[in-house]
Amino acid sequence: MMKQFSRTMLTVMGVAVAAAGLSAIPAQASGPTRSISANGLGGSVNFVDMSNPADPVTASVNLSQTSNNSYLLYYSIADQAGTFTDFSIGSIPASSVNVSGGSVNTGKVVATLNVNTCDFAEFIANGQGPCGTLDITWTELPASVTGSFAERSNIVDTFPNGEKMVQVGDVLGFTALVSGTALNFSNTGGPAYGSLAQQKNVTKTFTGP
Repeated sequence: MMKQFSRTMLTVMGVAVAAAGLSAIPAQASGPTRSISANGLGGSVNFVDMSNPADPVTASVNLSQTSNNSYLLYYSIADQAGTFTDFSIGSIPASSVNVSGGSVNTGKVVATLNVNTCDFAEFIANGQGPCGTLDITWTELPASVTGSFAERSNIVDTFPNGEKMVQVGDVLGFTALVSGTALNFSNTGGPAYGSLAQQKNVTKTFTGP
């Protein structure tokens, strides 16, 4: 039987946890406002790069399938000292994402994102800071070991740059072990855990700080 987790556990597996720890970082510019309908696979993760222990960097990445031919990608990268915030949002083709293992309730799904946002004018236009390469792999962990979450409610996640994502709709999610890099930043403090989710008629609205 699927375990029902609280809103707190959902936050742990979503994109809000490390971002919340950086809530004191001042926003440097208003991000783009965008609303999309997500149906299908979604993935999220926070990498905490401790290469410079005095100034850790958090990279938050959120990926949502919007149709059979495209995904919406959002990333926000900021250092704890508040000296920089790199972020952007845009659509990427389905060819940038490879998924194997069936549906996200079997503990077998592996999803890989490999994209250079510099190849897309939309990311350059929407971005603050440099564009670059994201090479990230989500490996689903069995729900019998890590649990799962089912949610239908309003969820608000705050990213390091102060931008918010409001999510409304049905989400069935599972914990995933995540590896890789986001604009050359990676999780250096140990394994990174994120989530893989099946989204049904989910509306995601990104609003500037």
